[in-house]
Amino acid sequence: MNHTTVLLIGAGPVGLTLACELARRQTPYRLVERAAEPPRGSRGKGLQPRSLEILHDLGLAEALLAAGSTDLPYRKFNGNQLLGESPRRVVERADTQYPKTLLLPQYAVEESLRAKLHELGGAVEWATELGAFSQTATGITCRLEHPNWTEELACTYLVACDGGKSTTRKKLGIPFVGETHQQEQLWVGDVEVEGLTPDAWYNWLSPEFGLAFALFPFKNSTSWQLQAAMPPDAEGNVPTPTLEGFNQLFQARTHLEGVRFTSSSWQSIYRVNIRRAERYRVGNAFLAGDAAHVHSIAGGLGMNTGIQDAYNLGWKLAAVSKGEASDALLDTYAEERIPIAEWLLRTSSERQQVMMQAATTGKGAFETLATPDTTQLNLHYRDSSLTRKGEVTSNGLQAGDRAPDVQLAPGRWLSDQLRGTEWKLLLVGPTEGKPTPNLKLIPADNEPLRTAYGLSDGMVLIRPDGYIALIASEWREVPEYFEQLR
Repeated sequence: MNHTTVLLIGAGPVGLTLACELARRQTPYRLVERAAEPPRGSRGKGLQPRSLEILHDLGLAEALLAAGSTDLPYRKFNGNQLLGESPRRVVERADTQYPKTLLLPQYAVEESLRAKLHELGGAVEWATELGAFSQTATGITCRLEHPNWTEELACTYLVACDGGKSTTRKKLGIPFVGETHQQEQLWVGDVEVEGLTPDAWYNWLSPEFGLAFALFPFKNSTSWQLQAAMPPDAEGNVPTPTLEGFNQLFQARTHLEGVRFTSSSWQSIYRVNIRRAERYRVGNAFLAGDAAHVHSIAGGLGMNTGIQDAYNLGWKLAAVSKGEASDALLDTYAEERIPIAEWLLRTSSERQQVMMQAATTGKGAFETLATPDTTQLNLHYRDSSLTRKGEVTSNGLQAGDRAPDVQLAPGRWLSDQLRGTEWKLLLVGPTEGKPTPNLKLIPADNEPLRTAYGLSDGMVLIRPDGYIALIASEWREVPEYFEQLR
């Protein structure tokens, strides 16, 4: 029987991020995907500032920025009447290199992550799915199924990253608690458009449908993403979308002459589900991404929260599998991420209501979604058992917060020093002590840095996923912190 440390099910953004995290920590893994090839549809199309920081850590952010858009205005219509334009809202803040949401197709994010995984020596195993599996006290025995073979595999850990319809979650017997909003359905697809200039995000607003139609052009591509509200019939069904149907619906709702869709590479129906897995862990099996939580697409938070799930879990699986921490560290994954999922479901539902109200009254649509919270930079783990609470710094920073980025000089940011798999220790003032293994020391010899952290002396211990574990005044507190992880 073959063996690996971690078996990852599903090669979307979540599984790929987790595979990259394990690969760069030299933790053995397998990444299997039941699809025979990468998906074609654009699907999720927004990377929030916090996710861009994670992708910066992986060395991918700059290339993705070049491939996407951040500043396309919203061009609003009522039928064929132009209502005007609104600029994209940016939540200005100095503690990140990436204050703007980046819009690009999900497949571009996946392509970038697959290239990074290849660079790290890994690959996706396509057309391979998880069959039966069973757990013991020490691991999991799985059967992998491919059209041409089957394989018996033993793994220490299993992570389901296989989406909202996760068969792995169902096999684990984890309830997916929540509700389906049957009246909230959309036609979505990727189309090529004739007769529109790709210089704006086009929104058609309607008192009847709210968002009657939306078209978003992708940078460096002839493809646009299409979205249109589709009220279901009495049985809760909507017709299957087609290129002909897209054209007919567009003309019926916009009456805009000279515009047509010449081709469509992807069509789908989106139904709003608001659900969360009751548990994120059963034995040595875990859930991440849409397998753990699904919600309204308002705010573009789904792919982002999944990437952040993976970033939280990856370093913990590596540490425990290498004997650097006890199994209890893995319990902190659900402890920290379930409250984030609750925030996600609540926030996305609230933003959906705000957007629909604005659309039905003709005041706007997607420009109503952005808030300081939807950047996901304010999410924290202050109540986590991994957080050592102490004094709040002079500017309100405390343990459990995301470590703020700081521009140290033109073109030079603290986040460049925070990249990598180690824990980091920010040294403020004349602090001396004995270095701890796998700990990168960063002297706070820059006034903007000390100001941003609100400290004149002391230490800030930063976890591998960029959150503050401890704000200390004495060196002994650092080894004491690591000791409690064992």
